[in-house]
Amino acid sequence: MSLAMRPYTIKAAYAEACSIGLAMAKTIRISLANKCQLLFGAAVVLILTAALSVAWVGMQTLINEGQEDQARRVADLWLNGNIELIGNIPSAKNTRSKADNSDITLSIIEQEEFEQHTKADQFLHETVHLFSTPPFRNEQFCETHDTDSRTYYRYARAIRKSHRKTKDFSLNRPGTGVADPLEMILLIEIWPDQLQRHEILIQAYIVAAGLLAILLAICVFWFITTRLILSPVRVLRDTAEKISEGDTNIRADINTGDEFQQLSEMFNTMVSNLNANEQQLRQINKGLDLKLGELAEHNVALFEADKIKGEFLANVSHELRTPLHSMIGFAEILEETLKDRTGPVDEKRKRYIANIISSSRRLLDLINDLLDLAKIEAGRLEVQVGPLSIADAAEGLINLIKPQAQKAQIDLRLKLPKELPAVTTDAGKVQQIIFNFLANAVKFTPPGGLITLWAEVIGTEPTKKLRIAVRDTGPGIPEDMQEKIFEKFTQLDSTVTREHGGTGLGLTISRDLAKLLQGRIELESKDGQGATFSLVIPLEYTSPSTPLMPNKPTLPAANI
Repeated sequence: MSLAMRPYTIKAAYAEACSIGLAMAKTIRISLANKCQLLFGAAVVLILTAALSVAWVGMQTLINEGQEDQARRVADLWLNGNIELIGNIPSAKNTRSKADNSDITLSIIEQEEFEQHTKADQFLHETVHLFSTPPFRNEQFCETHDTDSRTYYRYARAIRKSHRKTKDFSLNRPGTGVADPLEMILLIEIWPDQLQRHEILIQAYIVAAGLLAILLAICVFWFITTRLILSPVRVLRDTAEKISEGDTNIRADINTGDEFQQLSEMFNTMVSNLNANEQQLRQINKGLDLKLGELAEHNVALFEADKIKGEFLANVSHELRTPLHSMIGFAEILEETLKDRTGPVDEKRKRYIANIISSSRRLLDLINDLLDLAKIEAGRLEVQVGPLSIADAAEGLINLIKPQAQKAQIDLRLKLPKELPAVTTDAGKVQQIIFNFLANAVKFTPPGGLITLWAEVIGTEPTKKLRIAVRDTGPGIPEDMQEKIFEKFTQLDSTVTREHGGTGLGLTISRDLAKLLQGRIELESKDGQGATFSLVIPLEYTSPSTPLMPNKPTLPAANI
């Protein structure tokens, strides 16, 4: 592995280890009892450790202070009782002594020996410096270790020039300073082997007492948490588990006289209310089952009645169309006969024949609309898929509506792009929808108005669609009526209906036909600014995988 790759690898490994640790922390679940025991145990360990640490440090401080005080007393006794500082001062060479079986060693270091001893002894080097510089200390004490790691204590006492004429070696004697220079140092070394054994024994006692206290505290906390705190919680947990399994007759029995008992009583009250509500719901559900069965029977009966009505309407409408076609045909023959006559024509007879033809055609349109609506509602209207030329269909529709538009003094305009893609759909139903748009536009556009038929491709592959729209310059449709006009037998203006006829089924049928062609009808209009009706269909019709209407409705039963 290269050095350039190593930091990144270590960083990635660290990140992966952190993510694994977090995932494990999320998956590991600790019970409440274990959490309490861990937390209480950690608290006890911390508290007792802190308390014992204070005792430990205090013991060490007392030992050091005791050794320093012992060294100070030894120095006072030895100097005051065994040395007479008038005359020659013994040197360190012949004064270093250690009593038999003693743990204390005393030495006298004269001024000319300071340099020799301070080079190899850091303690003496610091001592000489402190004794010789302000504030001119007179003693120095420290704890140190020998080469065998044994602990011993060193104490140094300053002996100055003024001490030659007195035996007062008190530390606070006045006159110490530059005029009273340092001449000798009394060095005492204490080897407390027996004290160290006692210290180790005391430390062992402290550790043992701490461990025993921790163990006892953990046991007490375990008893308190298990018996007094967690036992009621376990009872509530077991009761809740049995209730979740379906046993709603069980109750929590806790008699602790505290908040746990109050909680169990509220829990039992909640379970009792739950049982009462469940029983009430069961009774209500039984009634709902009966009502639902009756509703299903009525719904099936209504479906059958509606089916019979649709079939009756379709059959009757079909039977009415044949005589109407005959009536229209004979009336048109009579009209042609009157036109071919060379003599005078009875205008009243001519008007009667025209009324017969127009009324018959209106009745035929009504029957055709009812027949189409019945077929749609009965699910018997089939889609005849085939290729459709939009340009040819649009020109044919314009030519078909042109006589009515010319009679109403309305201009027609056709706007088509040069290239329109091929469309595969039901050509007859598309033409029926667009012709209905054109007929409505002629009805509601005033003389001198303009009607425009146009088409365009919208969307992108593979969801391209074809939009065929009819725009007029009529009075427009208010926003509150734009949804209502698609309802059955709804007309926007009753005066136009009386003048031009109509059943109010055209837009309803057109909307249903658009859904049948997997498309939709869009309306854009503002009051007083005309209206635009658009048919949006896919470029290719795909056969549905499910029937347009199921044979019979199915209703789910409600059971608890």
